[in-house]
Amino acid sequence: MSEQPTTRTSSDPFGIGAVIAGVLLLSPVAIVLGHLGLRRSRTGTRRARTAAVAGTILGYVGLAVTVAAVAVYVTSIGPDVSRQTADAQAQADITAVANTVADGMQTDPALPDVQAVDGAYMVGDTQVDALLGGSRTLELTGTSRTDWCLDLTYEGGDLSEVSYVGTDGFHVGACS
Repeated sequence: MSEQPTTRTSSDPFGIGAVIAGVLLLSPVAIVLGHLGLRRSRTGTRRARTAAVAGTILGYVGLAVTVAAVAVYVTSIGPDVSRQTADAQAQADITAVANTVADGMQTDPALPDVQAVDGAYMVGDTQVDALLGGSRTLELTGTSRTDWCLDLTYEGGDLSEVSYVGTDGFHVGACS
């Protein structure tokens, strides 16, 4: 019998998989498959090293781009979203507290005591859950059912103070 010549394969499934994973931005998969392809090319099982190298490089580049994008988000975009969220939570909180004040004043025309407590607001004996975290103060001023203003001061937002006037609704800034 004559010996069969060995054929060299021109591609390695690990290398090709690494390139495909790298193009699809599946960086960890591309890195693992690329390294497996490189290992196989060194042991002589497969000779196609180019695809494995390309897939590994794509994997590391994709990983670096992902880390950079996360860093940019955390340092510049994320804080803006946080401040906007705090402002939206403050608006929701003061509206909920003002509705509770208005409901209570339908039966008792006297202004109720209001205060900010841990995780909530107290309007007389009624507790209103707070969305807004952190340091905040609440003040109710006025003389009657129609002449009152609720003021909420807080940290962490762009506004830092919002108010709710009994006859007019929500306002940015303090009671005037």
